[in-house]
Amino acid sequence: MVMQTVDSDQFLESSSYKIMVNKNGDILGMTKAMKCLMDHDNEPKHISDLFDTDLLGQVELQLKDRDFQGGYVKNGLTGHLLQKNICASCYIIYQPQSERAIITIKITKNKNDFFKVYENAFNEANIPMAIINEMGLFVTVNREFKELAFSRNTELIHFKTFLEAFHHESEFCFASLLRNTRKTGFTQTRWTYHGQDQIYFYNIITQLDLDTNIIIVKLLDVTEEENLQRLLAHSVQLSTTGEIAASVAHEIRNPMTTLQGFLQLLEHEVKGNAQKYVTIIQEEVKRMNEILNEMLSLSKPSVDVMSLFSLSSLVEEVLVLLRPKAMLDQINLENENLTQEQVLIKGNPNRVKQIFVNLIKNSMEAMGPNDTLSVCVYESDPHNVCVLIADTGIGMSKEIMENIFVPFVSTKEGGTGLGLPFVKKTVNEYGGSISVKSELGKGTEFRVNFPRAVYSS
Repeated sequence: MVMQTVDSDQFLESSSYKIMVNKNGDILGMTKAMKCLMDHDNEPKHISDLFDTDLLGQVELQLKDRDFQGGYVKNGLTGHLLQKNICASCYIIYQPQSERAIITIKITKNKNDFFKVYENAFNEANIPMAIINEMGLFVTVNREFKELAFSRNTELIHFKTFLEAFHHESEFCFASLLRNTRKTGFTQTRWTYHGQDQIYFYNIITQLDLDTNIIIVKLLDVTEEENLQRLLAHSVQLSTTGEIAASVAHEIRNPMTTLQGFLQLLEHEVKGNAQKYVTIIQEEVKRMNEILNEMLSLSKPSVDVMSLFSLSSLVEEVLVLLRPKAMLDQINLENENLTQEQVLIKGNPNRVKQIFVNLIKNSMEAMGPNDTLSVCVYESDPHNVCVLIADTGIGMSKEIMENIFVPFVSTKEGGTGLGLPFVKKTVNEYGGSISVKSELGKGTEFRVNFPRAVYSS
């Protein structure tokens, strides 16, 4: 399609940067916007006065090309304007009837300004990023990369050296990483970093820039995602354990019921020490049932027989039960009740008792001779009562504290990792809360809060 001749007055009123030229490159006119861009005392007469050598050559070639008549080249011509040294791109519309051409000029920022924008975007990115060359040598890194704990205060020279701080789940070849990046343009691998208090997981991405042949490295922190996946795996494992426990409980309870029946018959047939031994066996069988119920309670909601009872009295009963063990282990057991009156809570006394049996036994197992275990019952506020269990044992690290309520996680040899999850589950079911503070070498504190069933007036 041949373009119609543009009206000169309409052209000159245009707000765009445009010039009108003949086939020889003489400038016949320019828009007001273009005149404002030029120096008033040195208005260009020819395109050689306007464009640098590179852009001039491209424009002259298009003006002489007779196949160009009636067409246009958009954003195909780039260079600089001489007077302002401004980056520009342009396209030409040729008018064959008048043998004129209209050159529309698009002003762009200086290339250095663009580079500055890209550099700022790179440096201010909220993920660690680096640029390496085809040999794996670092060219530059951004601010987030410098803040990484495992790269700080280290003279980074080679990407391979940086990766040596990480652990890869399979055998790793750095040369293969670079080769695959150049071949496919993109790779992603999972790495693990073992910090002082935590394990970090990263997806490390390498991406090839085809224009510059450099490799962009990105580190995506997927630690939270990995931990959630592990918790999900624990939940699945716990669910499976619950199903197995239900089956095992049924099989174990049948012979235990028989055993209890014969013990009751035997109780009336024996005398003296034998009768005492039968009583002990009955208590142990009862304890076996309680352990079985504890395991089952982790996997399914329990139907509680709820009642009102005194929390301070229940704690006293637990201490009476565990005081002989404290004496045997040479542990100083201190008990203090700071409540002004009998504080009642609502729940299943047997389950609440098991909470404190677990917590106090755990404290004792973390203590040595002459250590002190303190148990204090007090009113934390008018609506809640708190039991503080504090020991001067070995304490726990931050990493261990973060996982003590996770099922199947245990630091004790032969431990099942089910005791503290049962504690937390039961406390939460009764509307309470549990918190823990610990320091290695100094001891541990557990605070268990329960809502009062009867508020103070």
